[in-house]
Amino acid sequence: MEKKKALITGVRGFVGQQLSSHLERQGWEVCGTDVAGEDDARFQQCELRNFEDLKALLHWAGPITHVFHLAAITFVPDSLNDPNTTFEINMGGTVNLSRAMIETCHQARLIFIGSSESYGPPTYLPQDEAHPLNPQNPYAISKAAADQYCAHVSKQGSLDIIRMRPYNHSGPGQTDRFVLSSFARQMAEIALGQREPVLHVGNLDVARDFSHVEDVIRAYEFAALHGTPGEAYNVCSGKATTLMEAITLLRGMLEVDVHIEIDPDCFRHAEIPEIRGSYEKLKTSTDWQPMKSFEVLMQDLFTYWKTHLQNESE
Repeated sequence: MEKKKALITGVRGFVGQQLSSHLERQGWEVCGTDVAGEDDARFQQCELRNFEDLKALLHWAGPITHVFHLAAITFVPDSLNDPNTTFEINMGGTVNLSRAMIETCHQARLIFIGSSESYGPPTYLPQDEAHPLNPQNPYAISKAAADQYCAHVSKQGSLDIIRMRPYNHSGPGQTDRFVLSSFARQMAEIALGQREPVLHVGNLDVARDFSHVEDVIRAYEFAALHGTPGEAYNVCSGKATTLMEAITLLRGMLEVDVHIEIDPDCFRHAEIPEIRGSYEKLKTSTDWQPMKSFEVLMQDLFTYWKTHLQNESE
């Protein structure tokens, strides 16, 4: 079997670090890039908005078989505050990368990491890959545009591209700017006596499709190895879980009673009640399916934050 060598963009990010470790355990050779960090034999700093930088990066990487393109502005509020940078990196960076690959390593497969946010409000459930794209914020619009550009390049036959559309995913190491990690951190602080046993929350009735990051990175590898060129694939659990269920699981991990206070300022306008996807297409093409339950995800998050906060306080 041919030796697989991957270049990961955004390798220093939450998912990038997990993917890098996973691929190495599976026998891949891995190198990576990000916007910051010291250059070494396996890492090169690179700015996605600079086309010449990207070409130099690909020459440095050598004979790669796959590029996992994770680098992006991923936090929706950041995209609302700075839509220009979001489009320059998420859309422009993807265009630059694909062009640079065509010029320097056109035989490599590009795995573009898009987003289920590209679908927008569900017109039916579960959302499959045929669901219309109707993005509702700058982040989602930038990802949908990059997704469609990748489809265009693929149709031209210029590059072998697989498009991934992950739904919400979390796990140990994710910043507490995201909802499940935020809940887990607050509960860990309560468990350690660092916070009063009161949780201020918004609408806990909304239901979302959450996956464990370990399932998601397995999906990226499965698609890289077995996906059909040009196709788009959802990555999801296929189940919708309410935020109240997440809170209930976390409360069960504590020895103290936690009071829930609803904060009207945390409510979003026109919140979509339920979002969930279908992973049947990915399963049919690659045999991938999720392995980690939502309960395991919440336990892993809580354990991570408790350990992290204890280490910080020592």
